[in-house]
Amino acid sequence: MKKQFLLFILCLLTFKTVAADRVKQEVDSLLAKSMEFASKGDLVTYIETAIKALNIANAADYDEGKAKSGSYVAEGLVTAGLFKEGLKQLDRIETTDYYKNEVFMQSEVHRLRGRAYGGLLLNQQALREFHLQQELIKKLTGEKQVKSRQYNYENLSVVFQRLGQLDSMQKYTELQLDNLKVFAEKDAAMRYQIVYENLGKLYAQKGDLAKAQLYLDKSLELIKKYKIPVVMNTYSTLGLLEKTKGNFKKAAALYEEGLARKRAAGSRIGMQNSYRELADFYRTTNLNKAKADQYEMAFSRLNDSLESENRQVVDQVLNQILKLKDEESNTKVSRAGTIALNALLLLLVAVSFFVWRSKHNKKILVQKEEALQETETINKELTEQIGENKFNTLIDLAKSNNPEFLILFTELYPQFIQALKSFDANLRSTELEFCAMAFLNFSTKNISEYTFVTIRAVQVRKNRLRKKFDIPSDVDFNNWMRELAGTQTIPLAPED
Repeated sequence: MKKQFLLFILCLLTFKTVAADRVKQEVDSLLAKSMEFASKGDLVTYIETAIKALNIANAADYDEGKAKSGSYVAEGLVTAGLFKEGLKQLDRIETTDYYKNEVFMQSEVHRLRGRAYGGLLLNQQALREFHLQQELIKKLTGEKQVKSRQYNYENLSVVFQRLGQLDSMQKYTELQLDNLKVFAEKDAAMRYQIVYENLGKLYAQKGDLAKAQLYLDKSLELIKKYKIPVVMNTYSTLGLLEKTKGNFKKAAALYEEGLARKRAAGSRIGMQNSYRELADFYRTTNLNKAKADQYEMAFSRLNDSLESENRQVVDQVLNQILKLKDEESNTKVSRAGTIALNALLLLLVAVSFFVWRSKHNKKILVQKEEALQETETINKELTEQIGENKFNTLIDLAKSNNPEFLILFTELYPQFIQALKSFDANLRSTELEFCAMAFLNFSTKNISEYTFVTIRAVQVRKNRLRKKFDIPSDVDFNNWMRELAGTQTIPLAPED
């Protein structure tokens, strides 16, 4: 009996090791795929793939996978402009043992937190994070240290540029150049080109046209030598130099060349910047009013298109985050079931092994069941208390127009969200938020105040949703929303 028990334990440990290896391979494979999507500029699919890896790591309680996948998700959220969501993801990473023991992961968290603060225009907090990252980078070695320093210097130069501190910006841009010297030119041609381009623009801003020309010529040389496809600022800055010298025709040719290259590379943001530059250039120099109007119109069309696409990306990413919350809830249930199953198996083996010793084991099992029932009763009371706290938090999030409102609402009232999506599976997150506030019985005046729009705008949106959901005009909009929850008890939002 003892040998059988030990054999069972050995088999169980072997199974867990094989399963852990499989989870690691699956997570690593998904993260590699997410990087491929990132290199193609497919941000939504990059985040979606990273979230899949994170869900698998969470389900298996794979600590390293949770930290690495979480950092990929945070990077995507910050890039998408969802800075607060990104910061919350970084907080989760800090709870892992991998973060606590791995210096590189600590460095990455400071880098991403600095980017998020920068996006929120909290420049001093951003600088603090990047300086904390610098101290950690000193402990790194090899390629990780070089790349981390490069990104650190780039981020610092961007913050100082935003603050208008050109001397500090120059310092960190030149440090980027020094840091690149460990690479052969051909192995880091694009990085060299970007630094030369930034130095050219910097010196142009400082009025040192000779140095600006020197670095921009170096940038052009690398572009031609290595056929670098995307050129964001070199030709624009050269155009600015010629405009400053009064060579308007030459400046126009350089601006037009920059636009042509951005079109060839498919850089729509670059094209948007060129349209703006060309419209302003032709207008301020009085060279060609027709062209100024033409480029102004092109800028407006592309700007509207990009803004619409950005809104769609944000909606898609928010939907992915909502799905992540759902997966996390399912993971907790699944993990509890796995733990319970393992405990049951071990209990059966233990009972089989010790059954001959005495009959009092049955009494112990009865005592355990009674303790479990008592625990469940306590947990139920705690759950009800937590639910009340969460509802109060939900109301506060609604009043502050916080993006976390929809996420917590979905957690508390999933049946309502599902009922809404049964009418239209493609409802935008903004529509879901509006319906959620009506569900909580907020008045038109309250919704107007909390979402910073006019009462008229709220009424217009209600009318649109009445048409979409076919709500009769004589039916109260808020009551209709609340009836979707069926028999679920729904508290009312407190009136202000």
